[in-house]
Amino acid sequence: MTAQTIALGQPTIGESPSRLVLYQHRVAAQEDLPATMDRGFGELYERIGDAHVAPAGEPFVIYLDGSQPGVRWEVDICAPVSARIAESADFGFMEMPAERVVALLHVGSYEDLGQAYEEIQRYVREQGLTIAGPPREIYLSGPDVPQAEIRTLIEQPIT
Repeated sequence: MTAQTIALGQPTIGESPSRLVLYQHRVAAQEDLPATMDRGFGELYERIGDAHVAPAGEPFVIYLDGSQPGVRWEVDICAPVSARIAESADFGFMEMPAERVVALLHVGSYEDLGQAYEEIQRYVREQGLTIAGPPREIYLSGPDVPQAEIRTLIEQPIT
């Protein structure tokens, strides 16, 4: 049983900021996704420290088109940084431009995020918007926050 969602914000149209991003591309089975993300974020922040570059925002994950919800996930595990970091076999670097998004703040368990995605999809349809890329989850809470208080911002790029 999952923790009850405390609040489910309303979708809004806004603009995401431009970001310099160090990332790892991963494919994981549904049951392995949390451990894959934990390991990925740990490795990203270790690489950022080794490069003597400051983090520049909250970590996030981009859910790519190769994903099959409930089965397997293809993701980019991302950490915004303050300066370019050299790519390697394990790490990629990208400059994400500012872009128009539908954003929604979800407060509650990660297991309940499906409700937020449904609300975003409904809003996109009702407003006659076009999806312009894969969604991303920005993690605003640290790992020790109780499930009912976890804050996750979902951004869905649109045109």
